[in-house]
Amino acid sequence: MAKKLRTAGRVVAGLTVLSALIGVPAGGENKDPGDWRGLIDMSRADVNNFSLKMINDGAEVGGMTYGWVRDGDRYVIRDRTEMQPNILETAEGVIDASTLLPISIGINFAIGETTRKYDIAWKDSELSGGVLIDQPNTEARLVDFTNPDHPPTALRLSIFGLIAGLPLGEGFSVKMPWYNTLSNTIEKIELIHDGVTTIETPAGIFQAHKIDLKGGTPENIIYVSTSLPQKIVRIDVVGQPMHFLRLP
Repeated sequence: MAKKLRTAGRVVAGLTVLSALIGVPAGGENKDPGDWRGLIDMSRADVNNFSLKMINDGAEVGGMTYGWVRDGDRYVIRDRTEMQPNILETAEGVIDASTLLPISIGINFAIGETTRKYDIAWKDSELSGGVLIDQPNTEARLVDFTNPDHPPTALRLSIFGLIAGLPLGEGFSVKMPWYNTLSNTIEKIELIHDGVTTIETPAGIFQAHKIDLKGGTPENIIYVSTSLPQKIVRIDVVGQPMHFLRLP
């Protein structure tokens, strides 16, 4: 028999794999959050589909596949993340190719038989939709996220593509707001260039920009190739023994 749905107030989702990861010229000053979109040039980014393996406490425990596809005046962003023994998350977001602002996002997250299905859309400044939470032996809950006055933000799912489109270099830093779908919150993040280093991955050895992502929950260190087009080669989760390495 179909489960009854009941609506509730705002809910903060638990930590998921995606939320554990995770869009100024060199020598320029810090910019206000409203300026971040003007810095991004997606022609310098490699956002084609790529995969990374997940390492936790020294053992391979899963992986992530991520990529952008241009579809007319939009980008479609897809992610699939798995972690042993029973975590699976798939996501598809759509952003405007000109403004880089979100149009819609859907996320399916499962730990065993417990699922959370997010379905959210934007029209002008209005956010609509929410999350359906379904747990064994529990009545399903539909949580409404509707906000008629949602400020313009980056979509958290887009960050690995946005970073690759930035003019990374010595002295670089920029602030931006992003929408964290899983917790239905806006977080003010800052990306700070922290030097260049050599990164070894199964896909090869890269000279990479080290980018500290501050203000996320949790924070990340993201390594982006210095060669063009820029690509993500490693992701570290700050405060956890977890990192991701690019695969061939």
